[in-house]
Amino acid sequence: MNCRECVEHLYEFLDRELTPELERQIRDHLEDCPPCGEQFDFEELFLKFLRARCRTQGAPAELKRRVLRELFGE
Repeated sequence: MNCRECVEHLYEFLDRELTPELERQIRDHLEDCPPCGEQFDFEELFLKFLRARCRTQGAPAELKRRVLRELFGE
């Protein structure tokens, strides 16, 4: 496991979507690599923030309309 591979799988790791073997490899890499460990800490906090904000309040109706217009060109 190298840094690039580790970072590519961080969200899957955080969401527990990996095989046990790949989870172990990432966990081992995070323990041995401070920069990747810091990246993991940031991504974990970011996901917790997003999940908390998405649960307590939805997107404003106007934002939803703008996103749909952009997606579908309307």
